[in-house]
Amino acid sequence: MINPTPLLRPSPLDISGLFAGSFEALKRRFGLFILLVLAPTVLLIALLLIAGVIAGGAVATGNRSAITAAMVSAGLVVGIGSIVVVLLQYKVYGMMSLAAYEIAQGQRPDFRGLLARSKGFLPRMAPVILIFLGVLVAFYLLLFALTFALINSALDGSGSGAAAGVMVLLILLGLAAIPVAIILSIKLLYLIPAIAIEQLGGIDALKRSWRLTKGSFWRTFGYAILPQLAVFAISSVISMFTQFGGAALGQTPTSSDPAQAFMLLLAMLPMMTVSIVLQLAVQLFTTPFLQTYYTYMFIDQVRRSELPPQQYGYGQPGYGYPGAAPGGPGFAPQPPYPGQPYPPQQPPAQPGPAQPGPAQQGPPYGQAPGQQWPGQNPGNGQQWPRQDPPA
Repeated sequence: MINPTPLLRPSPLDISGLFAGSFEALKRRFGLFILLVLAPTVLLIALLLIAGVIAGGAVATGNRSAITAAMVSAGLVVGIGSIVVVLLQYKVYGMMSLAAYEIAQGQRPDFRGLLARSKGFLPRMAPVILIFLGVLVAFYLLLFALTFALINSALDGSGSGAAAGVMVLLILLGLAAIPVAIILSIKLLYLIPAIAIEQLGGIDALKRSWRLTKGSFWRTFGYAILPQLAVFAISSVISMFTQFGGAALGQTPTSSDPAQAFMLLLAMLPMMTVSIVLQLAVQLFTTPFLQTYYTYMFIDQVRRSELPPQQYGYGQPGYGYPGAAPGGPGFAPQPPYPGQPYPPQQPPAQPGPAQPGPAQQGPPYGQAPGQQWPGQNPGNGQQWPRQDPPA
């Protein structure tokens, strides 16, 4: 059953509203988000098991040529599978963003429906992936070239000045990469929601995200970094807990007795298991939370920059945004407005005889245009238009 009340409050949303909306979305469809998070992980585990079976079967035969061929095959499985896992991860991000948007509209999305409605996400995302891959390859090629030049200068005794210059270039390149990465991550924060919700192409989504963050970079930066800091704090607490537990149990044995080392490993096994489970739990929760949070930031930013000011004195404002076709994923069904709609509607005209009086100064409310006012002199031909009361 569709809830007619949208999840998000009217714009603009503050940080508490974004956190509250994200938590509420996870609460409503937590199982769906867990399923989305686990999909790439399950695929990666399956690929690793397949590669292990291929390599293990070849090793069991003892044939050297078979072992070599099996190792190459296992490497191809892992390499191609890793690319598939990365693409699936982007697909999952798009499905999470679309699910968060539909939950905000009071809907109840499921895995099969999200898979169908996000059809074409990866082809639209392909140009962006290729651009990012090209920039990354160019950066590492430049880094490799500078490192190679530095090594050659160090090996050549007469090139100490050139080595110092290359070292300075490496340091400057590393320092410049940090702010550039931060700026790009903020300017392109709305890339995935724009592709998933509005079904834009990759290049158009790049331009839209860049345009939406124009003039609001620092506010977007502050809103975006807060959930990251919260996730980092939770992960740090869990890491400190496991490290303290390991320090308490992980005393280095003084002898080389294998039995003592085995007993020490058994004593540390519960703490290691707890650490792995806690880290997995944090990942299962924080990944959909962050994607939902950024999706609601995108919706709020569209409201701020593209919707006209809301008239909060008359009912409940709408929750859609322009550019969405009716029936499409960007179309927001409008809930019924409680109370008087905006703009206020005048009651229909009720023509009828007026009651003239000595203090009456104008035509009565509801008289049709051109109708003669009974209180006037019928001989002068003067007509009174209908005078509506002020809204």
